[in-house]
Amino acid sequence: MVTAADHQALLAECGQWLENLRQHREELVHLRNDLYTAAAGKTDHEFLKEVEHYHNQFHIQLINVHDLKHTIKHHISEAEHHPNFGHRIPHHNIELQYKQLIEDLDKLSSDFKNFLSHG
Repeated sequence: MVTAADHQALLAECGQWLENLRQHREELVHLRNDLYTAAAGKTDHEFLKEVEHYHNQFHIQLINVHDLKHTIKHHISEAEHHPNFGHRIPHHNIELQYKQLIEDLDKLSSDFKNFLSHG
C-alpha cells in the first residue's frame, strides 16, 4: 500500500527533478551562446571541428533534457491519476535516467569550459 506521505514524497522529488532540469537547460543555452561567441571569426580547422562537436552535443543534450522532462511529467500525471498504484519501479527507473543525464550534462559543461580556457 502506498501511503499519502510516500505519494507526496514521490511527487515532490519529481518536482525537484523538473526544476533542476530547467536550470540545466538554461545553462546549456548559455554555454551554447558562449560557444558561438568563441567561434566568431575563428578559422583554425581543428578549433572549428571542436566547435561543431560541442554544438552537436548541446543540441543532443537539449533534446535529452526535453525528453526526460516529458517522461517525468507523464510519470507525475500517472501518479496523480492513480495514487494507490505502485509507482516505485517506474520512479526508480526515471531516477536512474535523471542521474545519468545530470552526470552527462555536468561532464559536458566541464569539458566545454576546459576547451574554452585552452582555445
